[in-house]
Amino acid sequence: MNRARILGGLFFVVIAAFGVAAYGADTDAHPSELFKQNCAKCHGENGKADTTRGKNLKARNFTDAEWQADVTDSQLIKSVTEGKGDDMPPWGKKLTPEQIQSLVKNDVRGFAPKK
Repeated sequence: MNRARILGGLFFVVIAAFGVAAYGADTDAHPSELFKQNCAKCHGENGKADTTRGKNLKARNFTDAEWQADVTDSQLIKSVTEGKGDDMPPWGKKLTPEQIQSLVKNDVRGFAPKK
């Protein structure tokens, strides 16, 4: 009987630890793999556009609080979808509208300085 309680307790601890690990897992990693694959070449994985390519193209620094406050999500979605002149390619034919919205809402906005 004592052995059954110990085994039951151990089983509970293992299940609880697994639940905590699963809950704490970073399923919404920032930046996302989509951002890393398509945007980080210019904007950098840190969003500061401090890559060689980003500096050459004068890519947007997503950590700029003033810029973050001035631009709307719809403006960003349009820029990602249609591109911006010769400097930023249009992603609307390569990415779905849902992917573009996710990039804007989770990645680009995720670089905004925390208040």
